[in-house]
Formats: sequence, C-alpha cells, structure tokens
Amino acid sequence: MTVWSLLEEDGPRRGAWNMAVDEALLETAEAGRLKGPVLRLYAWSPPCLSIGYHQSPGEACDLEYCRRAGIDVVRRPTGGRAVLHDDEATYAVVALSDGGPFAGLGLVETYGLIAGALAASLRILGLPVTVEQRAMPLPPGGGAPCFLIPSQKELLVGGRKVVGSAQRRGTHAFLQHGSVPLTIDYGALGRATGRPGAEVEAYARAFAGLSEARPGLTRADLAAALRRGFGEVFPGPWEPLVLGRSERETALRLEAAKSLEFGPGSTGEVPAARDGPEGNEVG
Repeated sequence: MTVWSLLEEDGPRRGAWNMAVDEALLETAEAGRLKGPVLRLYAWSPPCLSIGYHQSPGEACDLEYCRRAGIDVVRRPTGGRAVLHDDEATYAVVALSDGGPFAGLGLVETYGLIAGALAASLRILGLPVTVEQRAMPLPPGGGAPCFLIPSQKELLVGGRKVVGSAQRRGTHAFLQHGSVPLTIDYGALGRATGRPGAEVEAYARAFAGLSEARPGLTRADLAAALRRGFGEVFPGPWEPLVLGRSERETALRLEAAKSLEFGPGSTGEVPAARDGPEGNEVG
C-alpha cells in the first residue's frame, strides 16, 4: 500500500515561500528522493497574485495596483492563468508519475483522481459538488483569471467553479496545486489582473467561494475536510511530513530568487518564464 505524507505549514506564508516549497518538493521527487506522494496544505499572507508559468506579466496583472494594494506577485511553476490568493486553503500534490497510484497516467487522468479527492472533501462539508465541464466560451487571452477558464472535470457548486488547479509534469514526477477559496473579492481580482469594471459581474456568475454555499465555513474546517477527503480516496497509511534539510535549503534558495523578482525594493519587473517543462491548467 502506498505511503502518503501530509505537510502542513504552521500558518499563512508569503507567496514566494509557498511557490518555492512546491517547486522544491517537485525537484526532490524528480531526483528520486521522495518516499511517496505528498499532500501539502497551506495559506497565504499577505494576499498574492500568482501568474502562470508562461503568462506575459504585462497582460496578466496590473503591477502598480498590486504594489499599492499590498498584494504580492509571484510566478507559479505551473501553467494556467492568474489567481488571487487570499481567503482560501491551497492544496498541492507532488508524486511520481512512473510509480505509485499515478503510475502511467497522463495529465487529465491524474487530475481526475485528484478531482475525486477534492470532491469527496467538499461533500464532507455538505456541499453539493459536481465534477463536469461548463459549457461556456473560452475567454480571450491576457489577464483572464484561472477561475474563468473552462476545463475538463471542473468542481462546481451551484454551477459555479469552486477550485482552480494547475499541473506541471517533469520526467518522473508531477506537481499539481490548486486554490480552494472561501471568499473572493471580485473587485480586487479584476483590478489586480488589469480587468476592472463590467467583467467583475461575469466573474461572480462563473466562480464562487465556498462560504457562499456554506456560511461560516473556516479555513480550519476546509483543511480538515481536505485531509479527510484525500484519506478516503487514497487510503493510508498517512504520515506527517516535515521538510528535510535539503528541501528547506532548496526552498530558501528559490524563495530568495522569487523575492528579488517580486519583493520589496524590486523594480516590479516580472521576468519572462525560463525554458522548462510545460505547465498546464487542468481545472
């Protein structure tokens, strides 16, 4: 039976650290040093706009607005469109693609298994979640946010998307992470992505935070449901995980680079994505 590891941060962290840890875990898996699949649960402070690996910063976000509003900006190691992370729980799965429960599965099949665990988690909370694809036109490129993009096996509550995920596949392993918002500030999202005004109404029709369907839901409630839902779909044994010295050193190195790109005192320039494995939005 596959041994899973659960990694939970001790509190909300900056976007650069969150993305650095996900990327460090993927590097560890690619190097063959990962004991088994990892589920990581984390949160963000301050709010952070993450843009997709291949997005053009000038089209994906309004850097000046983000600076004024105290919103960090980072580039994800995965593809897809911009996500404003604030009042949410975020999950990440890092696992081998040539061994364990995901052996031999492609991007969509892998996402399907993880979508099942996410759906189980939301049903534990009493939410009437469905897994399907919305019949809606693909919005134009540029700053359209992740949650507005239709994709296969979306998690919907009341016809509105409630989880936005993206995946990056390496040679031997993959990283999939996703945002599960409790509430969404549609106005801030529109301004942060450079798309204010009338489009905010379209956002509210297309996607929602879970607290709209379940008032009073807390991040702790959601994290507990995610732990239980993943445990039901991927039965144990499950073990707690603490970042090892190598992973922490890698994460600190990656965080420093991201902080130079996006942190205080920077020019606000968001470099173009480096060449590397393709990142993909999947739901």
